[in-house]
Amino acid sequence: MSGLAGILLRQGPPPTVAATDIQKMLARMRHRGPDGSSWWLDTDIALGHAWLNTTDEAGPGPLTMGGGKLAITADCRLDNRDELLARLGIRDKSVADAKLIMSAYLRWGEACPFHLQGDFAFAVWDSERQLLFCARDQFGVKPFYYHSAAQRFVFASEIGPILAVGESSATISEHQIAGFLAGLPDDPQSTPYTDIFRLPASHSLTATAHQVALRRYWKIEPSSTPMRSDAAEEFRHLFEQSVKNRTRGTSSVGAMLSGGLDSSSIACVAGRQNAAGSKQKLPTFSLIFEKGSPSDERPFIDEVLRQNEVDGTMIAVDNYAPFAEFERILEEQGGPFLAPGLSLTRSIYRAAGAKGIKVLLDGHGGDEVVSQGYGYLHELAIARRWMDLWREMRGDAVLFGDETLEIYFKFLTVYGPAWRIAKLRETAKRAMNKLWPRSPRIAQRPSWLGLINPDLARRTDIVGRFHRSGAMPPSMRSTEALTHRWILSNGLVPHAFEVLDKAAANFGVEPRYPFWDKPLVEFCLSLPGEQKLHQGFGRHVLRRAMEGVLPPAVQWRRDKIDFKSNLVSGMLRNHRSLLNSLLVSDASLIEPYVNLPEVTAAYDRISRLPDQATLPDVQYVWRSASLSLWLRQVQRRGSP
Repeated sequence: MSGLAGILLRQGPPPTVAATDIQKMLARMRHRGPDGSSWWLDTDIALGHAWLNTTDEAGPGPLTMGGGKLAITADCRLDNRDELLARLGIRDKSVADAKLIMSAYLRWGEACPFHLQGDFAFAVWDSERQLLFCARDQFGVKPFYYHSAAQRFVFASEIGPILAVGESSATISEHQIAGFLAGLPDDPQSTPYTDIFRLPASHSLTATAHQVALRRYWKIEPSSTPMRSDAAEEFRHLFEQSVKNRTRGTSSVGAMLSGGLDSSSIACVAGRQNAAGSKQKLPTFSLIFEKGSPSDERPFIDEVLRQNEVDGTMIAVDNYAPFAEFERILEEQGGPFLAPGLSLTRSIYRAAGAKGIKVLLDGHGGDEVVSQGYGYLHELAIARRWMDLWREMRGDAVLFGDETLEIYFKFLTVYGPAWRIAKLRETAKRAMNKLWPRSPRIAQRPSWLGLINPDLARRTDIVGRFHRSGAMPPSMRSTEALTHRWILSNGLVPHAFEVLDKAAANFGVEPRYPFWDKPLVEFCLSLPGEQKLHQGFGRHVLRRAMEGVLPPAVQWRRDKIDFKSNLVSGMLRNHRSLLNSLLVSDASLIEPYVNLPEVTAAYDRISRLPDQATLPDVQYVWRSASLSLWLRQVQRRGSP
């Protein structure tokens, strides 16, 4: 978890001003560089680097080549080093990842990111071309923000350093506020500020004195490598290699352990790798809720600990307060975020950092990468394999619950014998709407729509944005491969990485995600549906691959924790007066953005019947309160 920052001078202030400002930016990112920071200056460029040593390389950047003709600042970890060393003809195997990137730039130019595997964000200054070349990894694990003006192009790993040097007007973005309230991070470039942008995942950027140009260098595709006869065996090989890649170069590695399938798989594989290498037991970190809580995962965590390959640290959640330290969290995030449980995740980062852990393996993304396989249900319906469809749905009744039969009949209506009836009903609806145009149209209303002020919704076209980017198009549901690709390309993926990155950085911890390994992602995307969903078990290939590695109770568990009830009880128990202020007595601050009567009604329902709180009501209250706290913070920052 390093940090990068830079200023490209176009016109205006002299280099001495850039030197002062790059130091300001690094000071704002001090938490990202506990092992040191440095900067490099040339006539038109200032590059800075905040260093967290997680790969035991020579020291903090920026690094140069060719007497300063090339310079780089990078937050990176490359996983295909051996391949790159061979292709680039480099014999020194200890060369830093950042220098490998510069060598790749010399060989392939602006196509170099395509040849890199791992997590990276970097900026290369090419003095001969007077060009700054920047890139972000395929999935957006490493963040990259920038502001472009006539005088200067400024970039950093966080928004705060850009605000610190006064490059942005700090005007808040209604477009992003509407997206936040809708839970829709649909714009890969926008941030909470109108003139600060993010470099999208799998994109590169070139900045010169006159322009900024973005280019996509990679698009997710299924693996073209021939598959082994046993998909589970191939998955296990790729997964073990991914875990190994993410523990390279440092002994201070730990892992999150929630008791779920994903984190437990990582902890068990990494623990075995430590044992095989005669290393100490892998430190793990687990949140422990009170017994009987819907979030209590202690029985599953204990199953993993009994295997005696990890050293568990338990973090008790005795009195969960979701808005504790929220001012600090908003400051580190640079705006509101879609992660109600972030304060709990931060407690894991805090505990890991206190024990000297610099790299924390995280099971985030297992659902998306391996896939629950629900697109396979549509494949079965299209093939009219009705009994197989029913068996898969009944097998996963934990997910579908009481609606299993109703959803099954919807499949029958769309794909099966009832299609003529469905067509007739649709024709009748259209005829009624023509005859009585004022009659209400029957349409599915997104649950978040009532939260947003109608005027804001119209101005930001949030409904249109939802239909374009937030809701899976029907065409994507026809096969598991298309469904899976859509999920992997969703805007929530880089948003989650950015939130976790900034939270972990405050504790000197770098999260790493073994599921988000390029070869593993491409392999999973290439799998047929029955490898992902089988006998009601989603992520079936992962479960099979972990045979003999995971305790069976974890390997074949179907349930997931219910975090909602803890969020509700925590808000009402510890933040009642705060919520009364934010949502009732001092609600004028959020009134231009939210549908206030709907918000107060949701808050009233939760207050009266917390045990019956619905997910939309919880989202209305949490997002409205979060927005209010951030707007207060913005107001204070703008005050003289």
